[in-house]
Formats: sequence, structure tokens, C-alpha cells
Amino acid sequence: MLKLPYGVSNFTKLAKEEYYFVDRTAFIAQLEQMNEPYLFYLRPRRFGKTLFVSMLQTYYGQEYAAQFADIFGNYAIGQKPTPLANRYLVLKLDFSRINTQTSESTYQEFQNNVKFGIKDFLTAYPFCFAPEDEAYILAGESPTDLLSRLFSQLRRRQSEKQTDHKIYLLIDEYDHFANELVAFRLEEFKTSVSRNGFVRKFYENIKTATGDGVVDRIFITGVSPLTLDSLTSGFNIGKHLSLDIQFHNMLGFSEQEVAAILTGVGVEESRLPATLADLRRWYNGYLFNSKAQAKLYNPDMALYFASEFSRTGEYPEELLDTNIASDYGKLRELFRVEGQEVQNLAVLNELITEGQVSAQLTRQFSFEKDFTRDDLISLLFYLGIVTIKAAELSRFIFEPPNFVITQLYFTYFQQIVLRRAALRADDLRIYDRVLKLAQENDIAPLIEAVESILLQLSNRYAVGFDEKYVKAVFASLLYPTQIYTIFSEYETERRYVDLLLTRRPPIDPNYQFAFELKYLKQQAADQLETVKAAGLTQLQNYLRHEKLQELTDLRAWLVVFVGPKAEVVMAVETGE
Repeated sequence: MLKLPYGVSNFTKLAKEEYYFVDRTAFIAQLEQMNEPYLFYLRPRRFGKTLFVSMLQTYYGQEYAAQFADIFGNYAIGQKPTPLANRYLVLKLDFSRINTQTSESTYQEFQNNVKFGIKDFLTAYPFCFAPEDEAYILAGESPTDLLSRLFSQLRRRQSEKQTDHKIYLLIDEYDHFANELVAFRLEEFKTSVSRNGFVRKFYENIKTATGDGVVDRIFITGVSPLTLDSLTSGFNIGKHLSLDIQFHNMLGFSEQEVAAILTGVGVEESRLPATLADLRRWYNGYLFNSKAQAKLYNPDMALYFASEFSRTGEYPEELLDTNIASDYGKLRELFRVEGQEVQNLAVLNELITEGQVSAQLTRQFSFEKDFTRDDLISLLFYLGIVTIKAAELSRFIFEPPNFVITQLYFTYFQQIVLRRAALRADDLRIYDRVLKLAQENDIAPLIEAVESILLQLSNRYAVGFDEKYVKAVFASLLYPTQIYTIFSEYETERRYVDLLLTRRPPIDPNYQFAFELKYLKQQAADQLETVKAAGLTQLQNYLRHEKLQELTDLRAWLVVFVGPKAEVVMAVETGE
């Protein structure tokens, strides 16, 4: 069994304790060969950024020179080290854990994190300082003051000792706290990055240190460019590699790498194609450049699955580790950016009903102008909530990257729908209704819940129902239960099943389902029989397709809504 590094973000620990590692060390040489020494790399949450930063720290830090062969000997860079290996004083700052509950806690914890990074730096390189320097440096009263004192004392001591050690500055998750401020306290965010804001002054200080020659190289990771874009001249020296095709695969797993991991944790050769197909639907799909050859798997998601499988020999019951789910579960916060929740929810509706959205990718954000639809979609892209499907002249078509993200869409959509309908999920007992369907092929309780929601929405709002919206409401009751893998518009030779529900191992409901859903406005009720006949024909054609005939215990339903009422609820013979 492979020793998987799930949850391991310390590269020295990973290498010395012989955890399995998908070798990304060759990218160190590529980064070093860049003409620009100040680099900026964005990827969604849980994409391996912290481990990569730790790898750079270990590779460039002078304190690891004696251990170089032990740590890197088995990897590509160990066979051919670059000229700068173990040549730097590495200052690593981590902003991934900041309490943004109040402006005071945000500031204080930002400062504390800077202080923690400086303490580690002083411990690693005591030969660069005098004994009294630590107390002086750590007495700094602001994040900027702390850095200023560190840099000035380093310059002073190096002048005295006639040495010339340079700093490689690593900043991990530089924007973690800022993204939450954008969603909830935009004015506080703007103040923080304004000319007199503490974040702006902090990065201005770093920029000055690069000019003085103290800081020689920088590598910054994060999720979105919002913060650095907002700093403008405060920090305009960074080169963004996030969309560069040369570095597309620097983080994330290819399908071949996932297949190797699955084999290494005991997935038998006969089961490998089916298991890989499941993971492809659940965790694959990330594309950060339209010309990239293949999409990427989220590495933490894939490692979570493999780790659980190696332990039990079975699929995990939950598709996502709770830690990952909590990160991506903040989806609803993103739709409140700039206080435009209503307008932004139109994008969510389009993603759910159409399965894609189009936009020009915003490459530099500015809160000096209105936050546009393109800005929102671009932000969703950087955060991994949508990904590139195709290029369309000067804009992109974006789509959900995979099933688990789509599930989050519908979970949030359900919350929105129920709130607008003044209904509570607990009162509707949605899971119990879906369970009745899954175990007894009893669709009536589910239909009753959908009708209740549609009736409330039609009474409370001038809702412009159409067929796609009604399908979305229906599907939003199914997705969050996590009983099935759900396919929307499942293709069968250019015919599309509205909803196909298949078993999701290890969950084993009694039945799988195909649904054909139709909708008529009240004034078109006289067309009911015609629509019913057409829907029945469509569903029967789908059921003849070999893909559906391979599904055991398949049950099929035709449902036709007229206004908020399901006037046709009809089981269709599947041939079993």
C-alpha cells in the first residue's frame, strides 16, 4: 500500500518518512529560469499550494543544505540541482488562519502571523543577527514595522560581517482572509488595501526591500487576485503564472497519476476503469488554460478518496472530507460580493439551468468601478467553482468542474428556494421523501414537496417559471441528500434524459431512476395531453438505449407540471 500524504503539508516530513509524492520538483528549475523573480500563483482551495511552498522552503533554505541528498535524492531536482539550491535565507509567511470576525481580530492575527514567520526566520538563521536583535525586531508595533525592523537589522549585520545573504520570501494563502472581507465587509477590505491601509503598507515595504536587494526572490500563493490587484502601485512587481500554460500542471493530478495512486492503494485491475470513471465525474475537470491538453483532478479530493479506500477497501460514504467541504461550502458567500446578491444569483440560476455561463475573464479587479457579472464569474473561476469549458473569441465558456461542485450549487440553490418560499428543510423532511423514492419507488412524497415549494413561490413572488427552473427546483431536493450520482441532460445519442440518478458506491439504494420533466403555464393547460404523449415517447426512446438498459433496478417517471401542480405523474415501463 502506498503511504499517502493526505493532510501532510510539510515537505521534509513527506520526503523523510517516505510518503508517496507525485514529483513536481522539475518545476523548481522552470521557476528559477523565469526572468521575473517575483512570482504569483493562484489555485483553488486544497490544491496542494501549501505543500509546494514547503518544498520551495526546503529546497532553497540554507538550513537544509546538509540534508539535500536525503530529502531530494529520489526526485527529479535531486538528480540535477539548480545553481540556487540552498542558497537563500527563506522567510515564510502563512496567512491561511486569520479570524476575520472583527476588524480588530483581522489586523491582530495578520500581525501575529507575520511575527510567527519572523520568529521562525530568526531561529533558522541566528548567524545573521546579534543576540539583542530578536527583541528589537519583535517589538515592532505593526506588520510593516516588524518587516522593516527585520530587513534593516539584516542589512546592518551583513554590512558589519561583510556577508551578502539574500532572502527568498514565500507567502502562502496571501488572500485567505481578504476573500471573506470582500463578501461581508467590503468597505473594510477597501480600507485595508487603500493608500493608508495596513495591507497596502505591508506590501509596499516588501516592494521596497526588493529594490534594496534584501529580498531577492518572491513566490506568493493564493486563490484570487483581488487583493494584489487592489494594491495597484503598492505591489506591482509580481508576475502572474496562474494562467500560464507552462505551469498549468504544476499543481493538481493528471488522470494517469490518479490511476497510479488507485492501483497503489489496492484497486484491482478489473475495478480500475469503473473506479477511475467515478473519480473523473466527482473530482476531475479543472482547466486553467483553454489550450491545456488535459483537465486536472483536485489533489486533496483524490487523495481523500484513495486514503479512505486504502483503509477500508471500499468507497468512502462522503464524497468530500469535511475539511474540504467546509472550504467549498462557502459558495453562498461568493454570491454576496459587493452586496449584489440578487443580480449575482442570476449567474447561479444560469449555471444550474443551463450548465454553463459565458464571460470575459477579468485579469485585474478594481473596486473603483462596479462589480460586474464578468467579475463575479471570473472570481468563481479563480476559486474553482467554475472552470474553462471552451474559448469563445475573446471570452470563455465556463462550466462546473465536477459533480461535487455541482452538488454544492444545488445545495445552495435549495436554501435560496426554501427561503423565498418561506419553508424549512426540516419541516419538509426532504431526506425522508427522497428515501421513500430510493427504497420504495414511491415518488408521491417528493412530488408533494416540489408542489409545496412551487405554490409558495408563485404566491409570494412574480416568479417567471419555465421548464428549466422547475427542473432545477426538483433537482435541488435530490442533490444534497448525497444518495445518488446525478446526471442532468444525460446524453443518449443526441437525446438527453432530464435527470438520471445512478448508484453512488458505497450507497446502495434499491432503485435507480430516469426522469422526464415537463412544464406548462396555467394558460397552456389545454396542451397537457399533447405534452404528456411527447414526454412519454421521449422517455421510452431513452430507455431503449444500451446505456440505460445496462442499469439494474432502473425505474422511470414522467412528470408534467401545470403551474405549481404536477398533473401527470406516470411510471413508465423499463423492460425489467
